[in-house]
Amino acid sequence: MAAARNTTSETDIRRKLDEYVDAHLTRHMYDTDESWPLRKTIRLPKQAELEQHYNQIRAQNETIRDWARQHHCETSEKTKIVSSGLIQQKSPLIDSVTIPDLDTALRIATKQTRERYLREHDRMSALAKEFGLEPANAMNVAKTLKDHDDTDFHLVIQAAHYFANHDCHTMTPRMAPIPGFSAKWLGTPNSQRRKAICQLTGQDNLTFQERPNELRLRLMDAEHHDQPDLIVTQPWVRNQPTDIEHAIIIENKDTYQAMPTVEHAICILGNGYAATSHITTLLPWLTGIPCTSILMDTTAYRTYEQYGTQLDAKNKPLTTQTPQPTPGLTTEERKLYETLCTGTDIQYLRIEQERIPIRDATTILHDQHHWPIDIPGNDIPNNNTK
Repeated sequence: MAAARNTTSETDIRRKLDEYVDAHLTRHMYDTDESWPLRKTIRLPKQAELEQHYNQIRAQNETIRDWARQHHCETSEKTKIVSSGLIQQKSPLIDSVTIPDLDTALRIATKQTRERYLREHDRMSALAKEFGLEPANAMNVAKTLKDHDDTDFHLVIQAAHYFANHDCHTMTPRMAPIPGFSAKWLGTPNSQRRKAICQLTGQDNLTFQERPNELRLRLMDAEHHDQPDLIVTQPWVRNQPTDIEHAIIIENKDTYQAMPTVEHAICILGNGYAATSHITTLLPWLTGIPCTSILMDTTAYRTYEQYGTQLDAKNKPLTTQTPQPTPGLTTEERKLYETLCTGTDIQYLRIEQERIPIRDATTILHDQHHWPIDIPGNDIPNNNTK
């Protein structure tokens, strides 16, 4: 017995044909040698299916024919024999639709896909003409800048002309005297803008004097506690402190500033990945020391859950995400990380560090890690360490 045929409406058939063309243009957005026409094969029903659902299949076939006629596309057919008792009849069914050229495909595609496709190919043509590039190379640059608006695109062209004729090894990226963009516009060495400029100028990289890595830290003993912070930009190998027994890395600046006096200790401002990526180079005498975290497990979350939030710094709702590999976390830390990523059985996706009393953090340092620290009273501002 033939299986029941899924009911496909006229609207669904037209939508699927439109989506096929739209998806093709999206997949081949950055091709420079795409050939036309484009042939879309239409699956023909098996004999039993055809005879059982003949009227429905014929109606769907006419919808495909009407779609092709509307968009000036050609069709090919295959004749099937349909039996009804002693009567047999020939029934031509469409087995392919051919989109003849790019213009036709663009008319079928969505407005968003059509505009983006034309923009990327216009950019390719402009770059090929301006810099004498082969179309494929020019298209690679356009692809690099696919997420940048037209203003940014033209600034890249302007910058490429500048760096093609000027040596930049004596300046930092922010010193480039090019009008029209901010000092931070060039970004990091791996930014898409820099990659595009190098592609246009034939350079491996822009040889700037990059800003040095930097660490900010405080000596926490009574003698130095009220003195200005230290900013380390070069490896600290001479006259380094020899009595440091404790070191703490704190992500949040408020917490960093609120840490109380501790003898033989330093406090390092984490500032994102700065601490973990720069300590080895800038503080070689501090590396290789076993390190643990505090207040980063499920128990801590449940204790301070009342301080949680569902909004980010721009007052937009926080969203869940897929957990990523975290080889540096303990089992308990990983458990909390996965919970915060997925939002499973919790009310808030984030707890702001500043909301947790600094006294709780220093108590842990004193009781569990044996820091010679005086536990601050309730008059100390609320902060925490990470």
